Amino acid sequence: MNTQNKFNRWVYLFPALMDLSVAAVLLFSAIKAVELGASSVIVGTLGSVWGITYSFSSIILSNIINKKNASVLMIASCVSFIFIGAFFYFCASLFSLFILLFLCGFCSSFFFVGFQIFMGDHTSLPPHKSSALYTLSWSTGMAFGSLLEGILISGPVFYAQLPIILSSIIIIAGVIIAGRVNKNSQNFYKEPMEPERIDVKSRIKNYVRIGWIEIFTVALVTTGIRYLIPKMTISFFMFSKTMAGIAVFIFFIFQAVGGYAVSFFRIFRYKISSHHFMKILGIISLIIPPIFRCNASIFIFTGLLGIYSGYAFYTAVFYSINDEKNAGFNVGINEALVGIASVCGPFLLGVMLNISINWFLLFPCIILFLAGCTQHYTAKYC
Repeated sequence: MNTQNKFNRWVYLFPALMDLSVAAVLLFSAIKAVELGASSVIVGTLGSVWGITYSFSSIILSNIINKKNASVLMIASCVSFIFIGAFFYFCASLFSLFILLFLCGFCSSFFFVGFQIFMGDHTSLPPHKSSALYTLSWSTGMAFGSLLEGILISGPVFYAQLPIILSSIIIIAGVIIAGRVNKNSQNFYKEPMEPERIDVKSRIKNYVRIGWIEIFTVALVTTGIRYLIPKMTISFFMFSKTMAGIAVFIFFIFQAVGGYAVSFFRIFRYKISSHHFMKILGIISLIIPPIFRCNASIFIFTGLLGIYSGYAFYTAVFYSINDEKNAGFNVGINEALVGIASVCGPFLLGVMLNISINWFLLFPCIILFLAGCTQHYTAKYC
């Protein structure tokens, strides 16, 4: 691999910085809603607003995204987030929080649909590597965004805005620099794809569908859980704001490491058995808090669930971009499914949390089981 290809891997800093901003907005809105006395259902509904606009705009973008306009959409997203950060100052009511998440969902889709095309054009890495670095990057951003916001939200409003504004400025500068570096590179090296078995090649489109089931399932389960973790931990386990942020941090840091680690093992790619194994791990994580009922169980639960989540997001992205002819359409559908699941997940799990913590954690087990059955049928008969 030449130096140019190694150098261009720094563009994976962009999704880390963007998701640092998204995490800050999500945690800020969740904690503010709890402070305003919102019920679990209202907090869940608030979290669903992000998914509504994210899904809608991702569906539209899937039909217009290409290599030429990807960087423009990313920059537009970052400019918008600077204004979103400034909007924090006005968030003193539930209505203003709904507006905040509406804007966040709309603007963040521009970045993430754009980047999945942008990264292929600027790194030329094979799909299993680019998917792994992408999962590592955005998950790490969500982890540290949650940790920072959990600490800064107790300070002046400007402190809570700072991560969003600074990360957006850095991304804008980085996208411009990356474009110039790529344009001036005369001998851009394309790392060869790893050969896949003949039977795998014939079923790549089938695994794209399996990936769509996976990304919808993981988004449905984890967007609801991670958005409601502050409500659950503060209201039922008496966590501080900072400790609530740490719980979300643990989920995302394990997601980052898990999603990156599985990329080194071929068995975790085109194997339906690996999907079943990781879902069992997810189910185990969900039954730990109801059994042990202690603060430490929350951190074990978030860590194990994060590993499953990292694997699920990694495989879904990998399957989509490995189908090179339809990569743009596939990633657009991926992000649309994330958006749809992000509408349903927080609301449904908000209702479950309103019933009891046990229902909040056991309901996702049912979803994981049904998804595994659907994937098994798809792999065997479709």
